[in-house]
Amino acid sequence: MRVLVVDDEKIISGALNRMLTRAGHEVQVANHGTDAIHLIEEAGAPFDYCFVDLLMPEISGAIVLDLLKKKMPGATVFMMTAYGDVAVREDLMKRGAAKVLAKPFEDITKVPELLANTHI
Repeated sequence: MRVLVVDDEKIISGALNRMLTRAGHEVQVANHGTDAIHLIEEAGAPFDYCFVDLLMPEISGAIVLDLLKKKMPGATVFMMTAYGDVAVREDLMKRGAAKVLAKPFEDITKVPELLANTHI
């Protein structure tokens, strides 16, 4: 599966990259929204799964989510945020997020399991 990871926290994007690669996925990483938009626009094939941080410099994860759902409507998008505001979570779900994951992760090692249990 092709996976896009978008997070300005390199510790998180790096950990997700390593875990998902070890699980056999093809992973591309963007460390801010501008890079993510470039990767989405230039992708030869659509991403199957995307992990997108909500709050990033330059362009928010919500804008990246909107572009993903427009360009790759079949992609399963997991939004990541440290802010548990119910209204924000509801907005992201209405925009097409499959799930909103709370940061910091309780157990980041369970992310590959999340993909295995999510059907596209």
